[in-house]
Amino acid sequence: MVNPMAKGKRATVRRWLWLGLLLALYAGLGLAARIEVSLDRNPVPLGESFTLIFSADASPDDDPDFSTLEQDFEVLGQSQSNQYSLNNGHASHRIEWQVSVMAKHAGNLAIPPIAFGKDRSEPFSVTVVPGPAKRRNNGDGEVFMEVEAEPKNPYVQAQVIYSVRVLSRIAFGDARLSTPEAADTLVERLGDGQNPSSIVIRNGVQYKMTEIRYALFPQKSGPLRIEPMQLEMQVAGGARSLFNAFLNPQTRTQRIVSEALTLEVRPVPAEFKGKHWLPARYLELEDSWAKNPPKTTAGDPLTRTLTLKAQGATVGLLPEINTTATALPDAIKQYPDQPIQNEEKPTSGLIGMRQEKTAMMATNPGTYTIPALEIPWWNTLANRMETARIPERTLTVQATAATRQIPETPTLIAEASKPPKTTETPNAALPTTVSQTNGPWFWLVLLFGFGWISTGLAWYLSKRSNHKSSIPVNSDSETSVHKLVLAIEHACKASDAVAARKALSNWVNNQRFRSEAQPYGSRLAKEIKLLDQCLYGRRQSAWEGQGLWQSFRDHIENMARGTPSKPALESLYLSSNSPSNIQCKEPRY
Repeated sequence: MVNPMAKGKRATVRRWLWLGLLLALYAGLGLAARIEVSLDRNPVPLGESFTLIFSADASPDDDPDFSTLEQDFEVLGQSQSNQYSLNNGHASHRIEWQVSVMAKHAGNLAIPPIAFGKDRSEPFSVTVVPGPAKRRNNGDGEVFMEVEAEPKNPYVQAQVIYSVRVLSRIAFGDARLSTPEAADTLVERLGDGQNPSSIVIRNGVQYKMTEIRYALFPQKSGPLRIEPMQLEMQVAGGARSLFNAFLNPQTRTQRIVSEALTLEVRPVPAEFKGKHWLPARYLELEDSWAKNPPKTTAGDPLTRTLTLKAQGATVGLLPEINTTATALPDAIKQYPDQPIQNEEKPTSGLIGMRQEKTAMMATNPGTYTIPALEIPWWNTLANRMETARIPERTLTVQATAATRQIPETPTLIAEASKPPKTTETPNAALPTTVSQTNGPWFWLVLLFGFGWISTGLAWYLSKRSNHKSSIPVNSDSETSVHKLVLAIEHACKASDAVAARKALSNWVNNQRFRSEAQPYGSRLAKEIKLLDQCLYGRRQSAWEGQGLWQSFRDHIENMARGTPSKPALESLYLSSNSPSNIQCKEPRY
């Protein structure tokens, strides 16, 4: 028999369980956030941004995921705001998410539900009309663009001036203009960032026009398509309330697109016979010297500067200017510096410049002819080949001061220091009769022959026994060898490259006319080459003179002992083919 009390207790428990389940379901339904969707305006023109507004009275389950909008819209930015209010003692909380988007195409576009974690927004739709997009480049819109390219049939690698004009009759800000895009084309902006503006009339309407110019250099011949330019800017938009209009003025993003242009690029014309293709609107070749007319002294460098300027050509097209190095006389050595390349970018077009500086040094005095220089180029304005030319130059090289102090007949001095030749007296100089040996001519000839032999023997013995002085002295020169050596020593110990080079030149000129001069060895030749590299090489840097002084002192000691150095008939002047990558310290002079 069932106990009525126990049965009643079980029924009570079941009722409480059903009541708890219903309360839990009600609480779950109450916690689900309701998310509404609205627009700042509808319909909207294609090419203009609009704002999607998602609002909720309670915090949703998680942060929103707006990636589903990217199928038909471009997401430009988003923001979140919280609003708290108190009305008749009742507090309320409202959350808003504002998403700035721009439609990718026209039509009635659906805004899919946005996931806020487990919560979802309501579906919505927007109408995008294409009307203003068609008018924006016909001079009927508030803002539009014009594009132009000249010439329309350029030569390959020649300059094309591409002009972009932005015309507006409303104020805008935060404008961003795309860069011209074309396949296989170099693009350079002109004007150094300055965009001149002016007032123009289009279809009877006044506009403010801003022009931006670019230089295009197509690298291939054939059709060339320049993609449309795109301008994105912020313009004033309607505020949703008067209060927001003052505290938070609304703006919208507007985007306009220009037309595409197609050019026909011509190849290198058959009439051009030059080695390097160089198209330009204008070309200028200049030649300048440190002294004009070119004049220098043997052993002293003279700088020549060649400058090539081309309007409408990049520096990559400018060829090497000094191509006559191999045609110079052997007595002239060249030490070219690194070329200077630069580009100027005025609004009229790009200007390429190449400058080459060369130190030229002659080893012997005289008059030399510097060959002419020619650079062929193609005049794109006249549509013909032309040649820029520098005529021949005459370089006058004077003798050094030390050389001018030497007597004009040094061969007589050298001959006087040589032993006379001991030749047999011809029979014709003797008396015709041998029996007359006791005559005056016999004894006179015998006396002169004995004198010649004695002089030659004394000269030979003096050469072998000359160990007293380690520095040969030339009494015929106003500047003694001893003073020249002291000048070299002081310059080397002070690491004064210019003074050392001058003292060495004076010493060489003095030794050139001395009978005891010897060719210097490979060690001294290496040190002299290092000195010339530091003075006239591509990287002019300082020089340490201890090595040169040591090798030079060994050389003059070998001269005093009569010991020949290892033959290395090097010239005192550096060859133009010598390497120029010697590391030198920073200059101290």
